[in-house]
Amino acid sequence: MDNTVSAGRKSTTLGGRVWACLLIFGFVGQIAWMVENVYFSTYIQKNITAAGWATSATVSASAIAAALATFFSAAWSDRVGRRRSFVCWGYILWGATTAAFALFGNGQVALPVGLAVTVFVIMDCIMSAIGSAANDAAFSAWVTDVTDVTNRGTVDIVLSIMPILALVVIFAGFDSMTVNGNWTGFYLVLGAVTSVAGILGLWLFKDSPNLRPTKGESYLREVVFAFRPENIRANKMIYVCFFGMMFSGLAMQMWQPYMISLVEITLGIENYIVPIAVVVLASAVLSVAAGKVMDRFGKERFYYPVALMQVLGGIIAYLIKFVGHAMPLLCVGGTLIMAGNLMMAGLFTASARDYTPEGRAGAVQSVKMVIYIVLPMVLASILDPVIIRAVALEPTAEILAKYPSYAGSYLYPYELFLGAAVAAVFIFLPASAVRRDAKRLRAQKLKEIRE
Repeated sequence: MDNTVSAGRKSTTLGGRVWACLLIFGFVGQIAWMVENVYFSTYIQKNITAAGWATSATVSASAIAAALATFFSAAWSDRVGRRRSFVCWGYILWGATTAAFALFGNGQVALPVGLAVTVFVIMDCIMSAIGSAANDAAFSAWVTDVTDVTNRGTVDIVLSIMPILALVVIFAGFDSMTVNGNWTGFYLVLGAVTSVAGILGLWLFKDSPNLRPTKGESYLREVVFAFRPENIRANKMIYVCFFGMMFSGLAMQMWQPYMISLVEITLGIENYIVPIAVVVLASAVLSVAAGKVMDRFGKERFYYPVALMQVLGGIIAYLIKFVGHAMPLLCVGGTLIMAGNLMMAGLFTASARDYTPEGRAGAVQSVKMVIYIVLPMVLASILDPVIIRAVALEPTAEILAKYPSYAGSYLYPYELFLGAAVAAVFIFLPASAVRRDAKRLRAQKLKEIRE
């Protein structure tokens, strides 16, 4: 990275190799996560059982496995002063474990439901653990290593739209495979894409020249560094940022695992690719544009408007239950929810990087994993089945004929969107604290760079 800083608030220049790694590993990582976050749930709902407990078990168990993997791998990458091997070899194995889901086949799984779900959950935990070590721990720490306060807003907004871009690419190029029942090919192809990225990284990916091994403490103390009370007190604003991300993430997790089923079955939009593609593309465009503006004028101006976007988006999508007009309201509400989530992730992630102590980028990913990834997934896996059982409708005979896995289950309700709006309201609390400290922090970081 070129460490020469222009006058004023202009961004530090990132080299072509850094940008290539940001885009390749950011994008391909989200391809793999999108398979796990959206398509694993859809596969279970269509080919094993639509019962809410099955989806919730997969979501919560994989989140815990991912968190544990991040704890140990993040501390180890700090300790040895390397990210490259964790990222590249991790992506290679991540792709292989994703491809392994092809073993489940294309149609209704012949195993008993309980056994099928158990095997699926175990495989998901293995895949998620490897992916988290490579992406959430090592790659995220590397991003902190190679960026600074002048360019993190843009970088993190770009990275935050990668899930959306990944979803668009999957919908455009690969979703037809799942529609036609070719799940085996779907898993094999996208698993191969992830592994190829890891192989490419062995040539392309370089660690920051400023990265040094951490010294002075045992490995286990490194693992729990971010959870020790004295470190929490010393770096409390990092945790505030992560709680802001947690509420924003919860707003997404309330409905994202059920997204395709919600649109296709509850809303009755058979060609679900159209509204989802509109939402994804509009969210991506808004987020990238916002990232540039945030870096220019400071992040502190955008916390409240972006949080409000998520709240309004959930309410608008929920109103479909009463006023109809599913397509336009879903496009508007979904865009506000998703764009708000992307921008909020960029805002809080960039701020958390600014607060991260030097040499501790890996250790900080551990607590990020717990607060931002595990908590929303576990909370949503508890809340969603309660909402589904309380207000969901029984599937009609027509739906059961087309989707036999819904026998004895429910249609996923509009109230999942309302739950997203309620979760987003809580973003204002951490946003207020970060916003108050933003000007002081930015001035301090700019001064450090110039010195």
